[in-house]
Amino acid sequence: MVCLSEYDHEILLKNTTLKECKNFIKEHSEDVYLVPGGYKVRGFTLLGTAAPVGFSGNDIIFQFTKPCFGFFVIRLKNEAEEVKKLRDQYKKDKKVKKIQ
Repeated sequence: MVCLSEYDHEILLKNTTLKECKNFIKEHSEDVYLVPGGYKVRGFTLLGTAAPVGFSGNDIIFQFTKPCFGFFVIRLKNEAEEVKKLRDQYKKDKKVKKIQ
């Protein structure tokens, strides 16, 4: 199991709703993609039917579910490789949608 403490990260929003997560990610990202549930960001499996993933420079911003605590918005810093991976996936997979 992946542990968040293994990464250079920042909690941007905590104990919130899915709608607030989505809005926050859209407002604080240069690009946002809606990925299907089960998509993995550095080993973290995103839950639900679809989840927003945003980028700000080389940072990746996504919603994180912590059992018994609720939803969080996390920023993983300096993740250029992961940003490139999702952008490349978007070009190939129509299930990944860019959000305006």
